[in-house]
Amino acid sequence: MRVILAGGGTGGHVYPALAMGEALRARGYGLLYYGDAERLEGRVAPERGVPFRAVRAPQYPRAGVVGKVRFLVALLGAVMAARAMLREDRPGLVLGVGGYIMAPTVLAAWTLGIPTVVHEANVAPGLANRLCARVARMVLLTYEQSRGKIRTGGEIHTVGCPVNPKILEGDRAAAAARYGLDPAKRTLLVVGGSLGAATINAAALVCAGRAERGAAGAAGGVAWQILHITGPRYLEEVRGQYGGATGGVTGGGVTGGLPEGVAVVGYEDRMGEAFAMADLVLCRAGSSTLAELAATGKPSVLIPSPNVTDNHQEQNARGLEQAGAARVVVERGRAGAEVAAEAAGEIVRWMADPAGLARMGAAARGLARLSVAEQVAGLLEERFLKKAGGAS
Repeated sequence: MRVILAGGGTGGHVYPALAMGEALRARGYGLLYYGDAERLEGRVAPERGVPFRAVRAPQYPRAGVVGKVRFLVALLGAVMAARAMLREDRPGLVLGVGGYIMAPTVLAAWTLGIPTVVHEANVAPGLANRLCARVARMVLLTYEQSRGKIRTGGEIHTVGCPVNPKILEGDRAAAAARYGLDPAKRTLLVVGGSLGAATINAAALVCAGRAERGAAGAAGGVAWQILHITGPRYLEEVRGQYGGATGGVTGGGVTGGLPEGVAVVGYEDRMGEAFAMADLVLCRAGSSTLAELAATGKPSVLIPSPNVTDNHQEQNARGLEQAGAARVVVERGRAGAEVAAEAAGEIVRWMADPAGLARMGAAARGLARLSVAEQVAGLLEERFLKKAGGAS
């Protein structure tokens, strides 16, 4: 019996999909991933051993009658193409995880009578999920407060956001050797999501030059380090910016064009190692990122993306802040330099407070739900897959 994972575009869709897929595969079900070959899922799914098929889908225009008519025509064509693929692959279930690329597959499955399930990772459901939930037999929510924001004729279950257990397998000593950092020094992990984020990168650059990060001893060095995952498109730009700002850290030298105690990478497939190295995390507030922070017990400074539906990342982030697991710096409606400076101030304060970091980390760990993927796999098996003939 085969399950199709549909959707993607960002790590917030792709990684929960693969976590649920891995749990299903462990129960003996086959997987296929339908998505955009040019986006994250087109690379990551095959790397995880999940066969991939490219689908096409139009993006919904925010204004204009003509644009919306063209969208409907294009969507109909995409649904018909997905129907043909589904007839070939004959899945027992389609699991949609969000992103506009999901819609044709879920709608096509519905027209063919194939069971469909939609997982919503964020507090505020995205447009594709709101559309597909109407025809889904089951909707899986990360947050209970999403229940009133989505309409469906199917079952609704609040399950949380799935996390790949490999996120817990990192080793700090091995990670330090890989990144060229000191395992004994406190480390700030900076990550702007799978695509990167300019404001996050700017805040990291400010942190690198703060005098408070300065000399750990007469021979130079720094009091704390930075592991900076820039996002692929920002890598060379950020490297150049670090190279042009090497004088800000008191006593800090320059190694390989970077300030002392700074490691820069464009993208990280082995996030377990990055989290193992982290004492504090600066990041966005996508639901899958927050689930990973909780699973690994990492304190964080969160800058929610302002470019998301219904400002849902800030809603996500406030939950961690209220639990004492994070601090939130709002970007929406503010200048990037102001946001970066405020975030850097928070980071400098917390990096000088090990006891405070420990309290935030414990609060984050208290929010962890490590068995979500396995629970979802069991639920889907019981409701749909066993009825369709079980695992092959």
